[in-house]
Amino acid sequence: MDSISPVFDTKKEFPLVTVPPSTPTPASEHVERQRRLRSAMAEENIDVLVCYGDAWRTANTRYFTDFRPVDGINGIEQAVVLLPLQDEPQLFVAEGCFDAAQESTTFPVRLLEELPTVSAARLGAGRAGLIGVAGMGQLPVPVHAGLERLTEGRRSVETDILAKTKAVKSDWEVEQLRHAARLTDAAVSRMREVITSEQRVSERELAREADSAMIQAGADGVAFLSMVQSGERSAYSLALPSNREIRAGDLVLTDVGARYGNYVADGGRGFTVGDVSDEVMDVVDASVSAVEAGLAFARPGITAAALNHEIQSVLLDRGYRDYSIEARGRGTGHGTGMDPEEEFPWIGPTSTNILSAGMVFTLKATINKPGVGGLRTERVVHLTDESAQPLDAAPMRNHW
Repeated sequence: MDSISPVFDTKKEFPLVTVPPSTPTPASEHVERQRRLRSAMAEENIDVLVCYGDAWRTANTRYFTDFRPVDGINGIEQAVVLLPLQDEPQLFVAEGCFDAAQESTTFPVRLLEELPTVSAARLGAGRAGLIGVAGMGQLPVPVHAGLERLTEGRRSVETDILAKTKAVKSDWEVEQLRHAARLTDAAVSRMREVITSEQRVSERELAREADSAMIQAGADGVAFLSMVQSGERSAYSLALPSNREIRAGDLVLTDVGARYGNYVADGGRGFTVGDVSDEVMDVVDASVSAVEAGLAFARPGITAAALNHEIQSVLLDRGYRDYSIEARGRGTGHGTGMDPEEEFPWIGPTSTNILSAGMVFTLKATINKPGVGGLRTERVVHLTDESAQPLDAAPMRNHW
């Protein structure tokens, strides 16, 4: 592919993306998070909250510190935070990450191997409360064994109080997510620029251009491996880019996201290239219409299941039950924050989560129809006191 200068589309629907450099989390944010969690712990009779996270699911530990484990083996990808009800937190990391953790954490840092030796005082000795575990489903065997020794003689329970607490974002967090979403817009803008230049480009090359655009605009990296699927490959629900060349008549599925500081965006857009069939146009319209229905319906106080119903119903009414995982009940959205997908709220057919102001989540509708193509329309939204406000700005209907 010929070299293309990293200049973003300046048409009014794609304004030039500018964001300030990312900064560390203010100390006041961490103080307030601990206060909110301790209030929830007291209500649930939890004396100590054990929070497990790793290099891929980071939010359970990054909620307390800007330290993030690195991708690897031998424990360097793991971290545990202990939050006592009446004492300061402690962070447990592998030896290889110890110095970096100390540099970015205001409370004591210890080695993971020391986890089973935590003093009884820190576990609320003499109290009758529980030991709560956040991230139980992620625990690898060695960490699980360490926790069993740590909690011996005490009742431990899996808890979702951390997931529920981090689901409601502060004003500062929303601003970080807004920057991440706008950086993701830069990727869509760049992809449009490349496609409309009529240069021959593969899925891999287009994904690379999207990644570069986000980083050039100020992202600290990508939130996840970018997806670009074209033509017959867009009918796959989830797949990484290939060397297939994008050409006229294609429907293209993209799913990209920028990392800005500790926060990430998760955005899906589909686009058509040149003249396409009526079937392709209907796939695009149904997906976008479903998300538009969700945006119009979303408000505080409703259940996530009710919001899911609005989106899912459009996909079913348009006849895409056999071609959409959301139409078949997988769920039409998820929480977003420090990780692309967070536990609360889950916008799904059986979700009893009550939506509240301050939550940030995605709304999405995927259609994958063999022989026609597919796309994922996905927007990041912030729930205000009255409605859902998109944090991203890229159009959902894209015919290039």
